[in-house]
Amino acid sequence: MNILLCQPKLDICEEYKMLKNTLENKEDGEIQDQLNSHRAKVEKANLEYKKDPTEIACLTKRIYSMALQKVIILPIMPQNNDETSNKVEKKLNITQDIGLKSCTIPEIKSKTKKLKNFCYYCETDVTNFARHITVHHSTEFDVIQINSKPINSLERKRLLAKLRNKGNYLKHEEDGPRKVRRSTVPGRSSLPCDSCLGYFSSKLLYRHRKKCSGKSGSAQSAGQNILAGHIKVDERLKREIFPRMRADKISLEAKTDTLICAFGSRFLRVHREYHFASVTSRKMRELARILIQLKKINPNIKSLFDALQPKYFDNIVQATQNASGYKSSNDSFDAPSYAMNIVNSLKQCCDIAINFVIKKAANYESITAAEAEAQLRTMLHLFTTNWRYEISSQAANNLNLKRWNKITIVPLATDLKIMKDFLIDLSKKAATELQITNNKVSAYNTLLETSYCQVLLLNRRRPGELQRMKLDTYLSCSNDKSTYEEFSLITSPSEQILLKTFKRVVIRGKRHRGVPVLFSKDVQHNINLLIRVRENIVPETNIFLFGKPNSISEISGYKVLRKYARLSGARNPDAISSTRLRKHLATLSQLFNMTESDIEQLALFMGHTVGVHRGSYRLPDDVYQTAKLAKLLLVMETGSGKSFKGKSLDDIQLNMDETLMTETNEQEDKEDDNLQEDVVIVESEKSKPKDVKNSIVKSTIKKRTLVPWTQEQKGFAKRFFAKNIKNCKAPNRRECENLIEKYPDVFKNKSWLKIKVFIQNQYSRKP
Repeated sequence: MNILLCQPKLDICEEYKMLKNTLENKEDGEIQDQLNSHRAKVEKANLEYKKDPTEIACLTKRIYSMALQKVIILPIMPQNNDETSNKVEKKLNITQDIGLKSCTIPEIKSKTKKLKNFCYYCETDVTNFARHITVHHSTEFDVIQINSKPINSLERKRLLAKLRNKGNYLKHEEDGPRKVRRSTVPGRSSLPCDSCLGYFSSKLLYRHRKKCSGKSGSAQSAGQNILAGHIKVDERLKREIFPRMRADKISLEAKTDTLICAFGSRFLRVHREYHFASVTSRKMRELARILIQLKKINPNIKSLFDALQPKYFDNIVQATQNASGYKSSNDSFDAPSYAMNIVNSLKQCCDIAINFVIKKAANYESITAAEAEAQLRTMLHLFTTNWRYEISSQAANNLNLKRWNKITIVPLATDLKIMKDFLIDLSKKAATELQITNNKVSAYNTLLETSYCQVLLLNRRRPGELQRMKLDTYLSCSNDKSTYEEFSLITSPSEQILLKTFKRVVIRGKRHRGVPVLFSKDVQHNINLLIRVRENIVPETNIFLFGKPNSISEISGYKVLRKYARLSGARNPDAISSTRLRKHLATLSQLFNMTESDIEQLALFMGHTVGVHRGSYRLPDDVYQTAKLAKLLLVMETGSGKSFKGKSLDDIQLNMDETLMTETNEQEDKEDDNLQEDVVIVESEKSKPKDVKNSIVKSTIKKRTLVPWTQEQKGFAKRFFAKNIKNCKAPNRRECENLIEKYPDVFKNKSWLKIKVFIQNQYSRKP
C-alpha cells in the first residue's frame, strides 16, 4: 500500500480520531467523501508546517490501525538528520522522491466485514438492519410493533431477530443460507428453525428450538422440511414421510429433488397402507444416494431429471457401483440387493419424467419436449437391455453365493418349550396385577406383549401381519361353532374339542391374502382382560388390538419377540425369530405323512403358495442333500445297490456305528478315508415291490446287535491309550491293531474302529 505524504498544518492525531469515529457508521460512498474532504484540508495547510516530534511519534503508533482507509494522507517528513526523524524514517521505510514522498508499509489484514442482512420489505441487502427498517419502513406493522418496545429490551431484540431471519430465509431460496456468524467448526452444515426461520448449526439446532418455541422432537427433520417447503409435492408425502426420514444429507437430497419426491408420491398412492411409509422413505433414500454419487462424478448434474439422459448412462452405472460398495479387486458388491433393485426405481423415474414432459409440453434447456421424451425413452431401453450386463449379473452371482453358503438355523424344541413356559408364568403375574389395579401401565404392557408372543409362537405368523390386527376385526369374529355340526361325522373327538376351544380370526396377509389366526383359551382370557381395561390406558384413536399404551401406534412385533426370547433363558435366543419359526413348522411337517391337500392347507395357513412352501420353508437343502442323498451315494459307492431294489430313500438304513468326531493328522489316518470299513451295510431281506400305485414299499431290516464292553476290555483300553485320552487325541488304525494283537483273547469281538470310537468317547464325554 502506497502512502502519499503532504505537509498539513492540522493536528493529525485529533483529525484521525474524529475521522475514525465517523467512519464506523458510514456507507462506502460516505467514507470516500469524508476521505476526500480530509485530503483537501490537509493539502490546504501544506504550506505552513512546523516539525513536531511528538506528532510524528503519535503518527507512528497509529499507522497500522489506519489500514482501514484505502488512501491515508500523512505529512512529509522533513529533511534533517536528527535522531527522531531518522528513527521514524527507518521504521516507515520512507523512500524519497521528487515533489512527493511515498512509503510502503506491510500488508495488514483488514477487519472482518460486517455481514449484510436481507430486508424483507424492499428485498435488498443492508448493513445496519435495525436502522434501515426504522428509517425506511416505519409504517409497516411489524416495524411499528418493534418501535413500540423499549430500546435494548429483550422483547424488541426478539422481534427484530424474527424479522431479520424472515428476510434472510427469503433470500436463501435463491442464494443459499445466509449465516449470521461464521461457524467455529469447519464443514458443519446449518438448518433453519421452524419457528423463527433463523439458521443454526444442525448439531445444536435442538437447543435453540427448545428455547425458541419449547418444542421437542427432531429439530433437524423439521429444519429439513422447511428447506423443502418450496417444492410442490403431495401433502401426504410431506405429512407422513418427511418427518420420519432420518435427518442427514441423504434425506435432504431426497426431499429437495422434484423427481424423487414425485416417485415417493406415486409409490405412496399405490401402497396406501400406513406401514408402507417406511418402505417409501427407504426407496427415496436409495435414489438420493445415487444422485449424491452422480453429483460427485459429474458436477454438471444438478438433479435426477438432468441425469436421465443417455450420455449420463455410464455415470449412473459408476454411481451405482460406488453406492453399493463395488470392489473391482474381487469383482463383488457389498450390497448386491441394492445394486439389483435400484434399476426398478430408475425405470419408474423415467416413466414419471415422461409423463411430466408430456403434460407440460415445454422446452427443457436447449431441447424441445419431444427431444426430451425421446431421450427418456432411450434411457428406459438402456436400463432394460444393458443394465443386466453392467450390474445385475454380477450382483446376482454375489447374492446367490452368499445364500448358498448361509447356515440355516431353526429354533430348538427345548428353547420353544422354555419360552412358552416363561410367557405363561409372566402373563399370569401381569394379569393378576392388572385385575388389582386396572390402570397400571407396566402390567398392561407386559400382558399385551406376552399375549402377542404366545399367539405368534402358536400360529407362526409374520410379525407385521399380527401386530396390525385391528380391534374391530377381533371383536367381530364370534366363536359360535354351530355351523360346523354337519362336519362332526368326519372329525375325530379330539378335533371337535379343538374346534370349540380355539377362536379363529382372519386377517390381511402378504399380497392381500386372507390368513387365519388361532387364539387359545388362555390367550382369549388375557385379551378380554386387556380390552376391559383398555380405555384407562390406550387412547380411543388407537385402532389396533396390540396397540401401545398412551400411543396411537401398535407394538413392534419383532422387537417384542427378540426381547422375550432373551429374557426367557433359551440356549439360543437368536434362533427364535418369525422367519425361523415358520421354517421350523414347515420342516417338522415333513415328519408326517401329509397328502397334497394337507400341504396345500398348511401353505394357505402360513400365507404363501405351495411352491413357496416347498422351495423356501421345507427341509433345508443342506440337510436333505447331506442326510438323504448321501445314503444313495454311499450305496452306489459300495456297489450294494441291488440289495435295496424297490426301496425309497427313507427305507434305506445304513449302519454307521458312531460318528467319528475328529481326524488325526498322521499319514495312517489319510489311508482310513478310502477304506470301506468306515461304512458297514446292514444285510436286509429281499422284498419285492408291490404294483399298487402310490404305495410305499416296506422292507424288513435286521436290527444290529450291540455287544457291550466288559470291564476287562475297558480297563485294558484305558491303560493302553492313557496318553491319548489325556491329550484328547484319537488313536490311529495301527495303534488300535497293536492293542488287539497284544490282547487277542480280550478284544476278539472288537474291531479297530470300535476301539477308536471308544477312546474318543472317553475324552469327549461331558462331565
